[in-house]
Amino acid sequence: MQAQDKIIVWKSTYVNTTEFTTIIFKDSIEVKGHITGQGLGKLLNVNYQLDINKKWEIKSVNINFQSDSTFNISLTKNKDNHWVNEKGKILEQLDNCIDIDIALTPFTNTLPINRLGLAVGESKEIEVVYFELPTQNFSPAKQRYTNLGNGVYKYENLASGFTANLKVDSQGFVLDYPGIWHRVFSEHEATARQKEGFASSLISDNASDEIAGNNIYDWLIGSWNVEAVDYLENNEILKSQGEWHFAYVLEGRAVQDVWIAPKRSLRTPNLKQPRIRYGSSIRYFDAKSKKWSVYWFNPVSSTVSKLYGWKDKGNIVQEGTDEDGNIMRWTFQNITNKSFHWKGEISTDNGETFTLQAEFFGTRKY
Repeated sequence: MQAQDKIIVWKSTYVNTTEFTTIIFKDSIEVKGHITGQGLGKLLNVNYQLDINKKWEIKSVNINFQSDSTFNISLTKNKDNHWVNEKGKILEQLDNCIDIDIALTPFTNTLPINRLGLAVGESKEIEVVYFELPTQNFSPAKQRYTNLGNGVYKYENLASGFTANLKVDSQGFVLDYPGIWHRVFSEHEATARQKEGFASSLISDNASDEIAGNNIYDWLIGSWNVEAVDYLENNEILKSQGEWHFAYVLEGRAVQDVWIAPKRSLRTPNLKQPRIRYGSSIRYFDAKSKKWSVYWFNPVSSTVSKLYGWKDKGNIVQEGTDEDGNIMRWTFQNITNKSFHWKGEISTDNGETFTLQAEFFGTRKY
């Protein structure tokens, strides 16, 4: 039975573009994609066309790029399965490239995902023609795909070390490329609208005037890349890459964050390691105590913590007690607009001494 034609819209918050793509199933698979927006510092308009056989092997690619410069790229597989350019010249350097990867679109991830047909847990290294938009450059690139199960594929760029866990639908089309692309107007449209309604009612553009003069967390608003260093009970040191996002919420009267470690692009469906975090803190100024109340929730470990925060000699100190009555102290220090050093400590002797449990080194993403 022939697959039904499909229309997909992707939105990228990373490069601020929208893509409208049609996939038409005939004797071959015809793909027409239109990308518009602001990508990598340029206002751009990109049209691409692909011809793919029923084994999901690419047969031709045509890219029209319009911005401050305009160009076309056209490559085709000849009868001997060599890549040739529009002049018919054989491009021998691309002989090992079965698939392609076009920057600015998640569609081309579908090609190896469907072509390889990986079993759960299976990995495969491939070589692709990588089109480095917004330039005219293209070259071979080595990548690896791993089927993690539950519609999640791990993508790895073997040259740069970049990895991402891609969520795809039953036909291999990307639903979510964490932090870069997400599907809209798909079968998940209702869920997406629910999320949008919730987010718009929660998140505020600015701080409320009610916390003016007492806002010690204003510098955190935005997103941060974080290196987390955890000191475990057996003297083992565990390092992981995390992401930390802060926003004003509840008409700007509070500051809420989402703290994720390992970061989303490195998470797997059955992730198991110590100190996993996918939780949230909410902070609001308590006019009576003249301190900030801080509540941290981490459903991964069933952790709930309450602390009070204040500014102390350029640092932000947050203290509370755990369920055993031990003093917790979480400190932001070495604070700049672009970086910070966070320390998590605990005292079991009523504050006489503190033991370092974790350190986070944050650098601003945006």
